[in-house]
Amino acid sequence: MSEQAKLERRYRRLLGWYPRAFRRENEEEILAVLLACAQEGQQRPGLAASADMIKGALQVWLRPAPGQPHSVRIAIRLVWAGAVAQLATMIMIIATAGRVRSAVAREYPGLAATQHDLNAMLVIHYTGAALGVALCLVATWALTRRRDWARIAVAADFGWITLNMLFTTLQGGAVYAPADMIAGAVEWLFFLPACALLFTATSGRFYQPEPRAVTAWQGTFGTM
Repeated sequence: MSEQAKLERRYRRLLGWYPRAFRRENEEEILAVLLACAQEGQQRPGLAASADMIKGALQVWLRPAPGQPHSVRIAIRLVWAGAVAQLATMIMIIATAGRVRSAVAREYPGLAATQHDLNAMLVIHYTGAALGVALCLVATWALTRRRDWARIAVAADFGWITLNMLFTTLQGGAVYAPADMIAGAVEWLFFLPACALLFTATSGRFYQPEPRAVTAWQGTFGTM
């Protein structure tokens, strides 16, 4: 396989992040420009070009739907930021797990049950954070496509974050894992206004449009 063929195949993989309809209309043109700008002997897309293409794909996926109100647009951006915050929280929990275990061991030396409970709590946090990130990404996509269930999904995620914060606080998280608590609080601050905006009257009309009025002839034939 030639160098240009390898580069083209790798560019097509990156273009696979874009919606199918967008690729159908623009893929060949974009690919021609990318190949024309490639350096001689280049076999892989550059890091900056790859990042730009993935960023562009996200922008296309999150492009506002026709008639999308301002409140929904802001809410979608907040949910997207919440997904990034949840990913950061998951990384924070993993990075500080050893420190948390050490702090608990100093407070309760030799108490195996406490360490067991802590490990179970960390697994719950890992799982919840990973599911939260996935749910946010799916919900963000669905919100741009006027899927009403996505509003419920965002509210459920907000409820989970709130319960998780309360549970972690009651378990002494502010003492043993302050960084995790701060990261969770940032998530909460993103999702609170997002939920408020998604359930305004304006957003409700966007996601649940009023049925069209039945005309006279439709009513007549409908009763026959």
